[in-house]
Amino acid sequence: MPSIYFTLSAAALAGFASVAQAQTNITTNACADGSNYSSCNRNVANNWSSCVNDCNGDGNCMVDCGCTAHQEYINCMAQSCWNQVYSCEYQLFVQQYFSVCPSAVEPIPFWPAPDNAPNRCSCDLGKVLQNTLTARKEQVTCMSNVTDQTVSEASNGSIANLGNGLDIAKQATDCACCGASASYSAAWEVCPNTVPTLAGADLWPVFFPDDMPNMYTSIPNWAWDTCDSTLDNVQCQDIGFNDSSDKFYKPGDFPRNGTSTLSNVAGTVTAPPSGTVITWSQASSTWTVTATGYDAKAVASQSDYRATATGTGAQYPEQTSVDNVNGAGNVRPVGGAVAALGFVGALMAL
Repeated sequence: MPSIYFTLSAAALAGFASVAQAQTNITTNACADGSNYSSCNRNVANNWSSCVNDCNGDGNCMVDCGCTAHQEYINCMAQSCWNQVYSCEYQLFVQQYFSVCPSAVEPIPFWPAPDNAPNRCSCDLGKVLQNTLTARKEQVTCMSNVTDQTVSEASNGSIANLGNGLDIAKQATDCACCGASASYSAAWEVCPNTVPTLAGADLWPVFFPDDMPNMYTSIPNWAWDTCDSTLDNVQCQDIGFNDSSDKFYKPGDFPRNGTSTLSNVAGTVTAPPSGTVITWSQASSTWTVTATGYDAKAVASQSDYRATATGTGAQYPEQTSVDNVNGAGNVRPVGGAVAALGFVGALMAL
């Protein structure tokens, strides 16, 4: 049976053909070294196309090709478009990478953007996605605990203590509702002024679609919109969920939706945020990327404030950031399971 990741990747590949002539949101002239950026993207697109052709229709092979291509696009950004890595466009691209690549793990360069970063997205998309990924892990653990407890009681002959089918289903329902709530709630908590779907409220079905095989087999007819009563009667923190904002909204009790679209906050990234050379890894691959198109004086001025690959817990130079929207225009949203499809399709056309 093909994995959900292959299903998403196949859809993405089909979509790329239709948007191949679209204009990328990160244009070449916005990058620190536009010429190298364009050349790098073109090479990645060609390699991706060759890789897919060599797969001869094998789904797992095509997924691997997509993972590699996304990783290499990140390298292109780190090399020659590092001045745009805090933007909505790049943050959406990382969101897509996690959506289509099953081996994607943190840390990712320049993601999520730090709170004080210039030219950052008006909504912290990285933090929203991190909450979703954490909720996924916690839900899997919660479900496993229910299964392990049931198996343990059965194997120990503790028939008297073995929960009946309804009890097991209730525990599994608690896990499912808390996981979904932790993910959905993040969009409203992290980006209360942003249109929820643009903030990432629709990420949960990407990672846990309701028809995913074997995910909710112990929960008859489970659906998110039935979770109100469950969340009234369970403390999600008590069953292993650790939402940073301690918010687990019920389907019928969410705050008012935000109305703002995505845009980039004013400011300029004047030197490679993680230094002129970065090293990062995914799965069994490690890359060392050297930045181009930077001014040596600008790099020297922030040499004491190097960013980590995750952008978490590190100091960042105060460059030219101001906390207002610069009117540069809204990021063109792309809906559905692959949020930044148009962006990558445009990259392939370069």
